[in-house]
Amino acid sequence: MRVLIYTSSGGTAHDAAAEAIQQWLARLRPDAEVRVDQVLEHSSSTYRGGVELYNWIQRRRPWLHQLYWRAMELEDLIKPGTVLFGRRYLIRELQDFRPDVLISTHPHTNRGHFDLAKRVLGPQLHCITCCTELDGGFGFSRNWLSRRTDLFWALTEEVVREVRQRRPGVPVEGLGPLLYPAYHDAGPAPAAVAGLPLLVLGTGSNGANNHIPLLEQLLPFAGQVAVVALCGRRPAVRQQLQAWAERHPELAVEALGYQDPAAMAALYQRAWALVSRPGARTATEALFMACPLVFNHYGTTMPQELLAPRYFRARGLESTIRRPEQLAALVRQWLADPEGYSALRQRYQQHRLSADPTGLLARLSP
Repeated sequence: MRVLIYTSSGGTAHDAAAEAIQQWLARLRPDAEVRVDQVLEHSSSTYRGGVELYNWIQRRRPWLHQLYWRAMELEDLIKPGTVLFGRRYLIRELQDFRPDVLISTHPHTNRGHFDLAKRVLGPQLHCITCCTELDGGFGFSRNWLSRRTDLFWALTEEVVREVRQRRPGVPVEGLGPLLYPAYHDAGPAPAAVAGLPLLVLGTGSNGANNHIPLLEQLLPFAGQVAVVALCGRRPAVRQQLQAWAERHPELAVEALGYQDPAAMAALYQRAWALVSRPGARTATEALFMACPLVFNHYGTTMPQELLAPRYFRARGLESTIRRPEQLAALVRQWLADPEGYSALRQRYQQHRLSADPTGLLARLSP
């Protein structure tokens, strides 16, 4: 079986979903030939520029996503049942690799892309949409929905309902999340954490963070909490944080670079809470690992970042900050009310997301 996975580095969730599928296929279906392609970046300079703009906005001007997202919702106007930009690249790859299964993990690699792929290889090509969102409503992109999909893989029943409402007849199933094997191997975080509470400050794959303003607000809690600040693949950010930590030795701060899935799974198991922008992948990982998550809405919120908090809010799991001083207030509240924090952690245990990798991969086969 040959599997081609379309993804893009706009945000974290899509590449992570594609890589997780690839790793599980290597473990459970070693006979399968798998190719992962960041197809937006590779197929067209137009799309590559759009991805770069997306990541720049997220790092520098998140409020611009209010305009960018709405413009991208009209993308299908330039994809009338096929793909205009990057068409030659896509046809060449499809004819060279000749996949049996085509999986899309990104909203902008479904509509048009599936039409073109079936036109090139025939209707027997099994096209699957792997949607990374947790909820429906405003912020759920219309670009996820293609009439050419043979299976719409949803993580939650909320997304199943959204798809059925927007596009009746699309074959949609709630199959749950398939994360990196290391997360499934590690299992959920314990119902209670021992020792000094560990607060993890997360960062997106594009390096978006505001760690130092948050750390300054945490100084009054020196000796009461410890902090791990994730810096991704940005050495300059890590050096900046290490210099800050040296100037404030009273607060236990460890600045870390990129952490592989096994290291991240271990952090989720140790963490008192993780502070992160409300991206789909981090939210899904937190729900899978049963680790409390604090949504950091600094610099305003992208429309697609409304979906995960909406899902969390409906289950009494949402903790949100919009200014650094609100993190200090939340930490103060949890330290003063350990029973309230414990109840929150128990709710995460009750609402864990889970999936059976073996059964899920069998469902993806043509």
